[in-house]
Amino acid sequence: MFQIFFTSRADKEFTKLPYKLKQKFYSEIKRFSTNPSFHLQVRKIKGTKFGYRLRLGRWRILFALLLKEKRIEIVDIFLKKGREDYNKRKYLLR
Repeated sequence: MFQIFFTSRADKEFTKLPYKLKQKFYSEIKRFSTNPSFHLQVRKIKGTKFGYRLRLGRWRILFALLLKEKRIEIVDIFLKKGREDYNKRKYLLR
């Protein structure tokens, strides 16, 4: 099982979410942390070494998957509005 860490930015966004959405996010993150290689809604972000995104409806969770360290760093949580959303946030990923 992977350890999950939130950056301050992601933690701030997570606390703003409604309770039901928080529960949904938490259950998906927990399910993903047990087996990160098999999840249908996870895709690698082009142009990054460790960057991935988890899709939940229109919401996205950006994270860095560090396999050697068995660690998932959640970098940002946002509502997708267009393709440029990922380009704006690539600098957050290692």
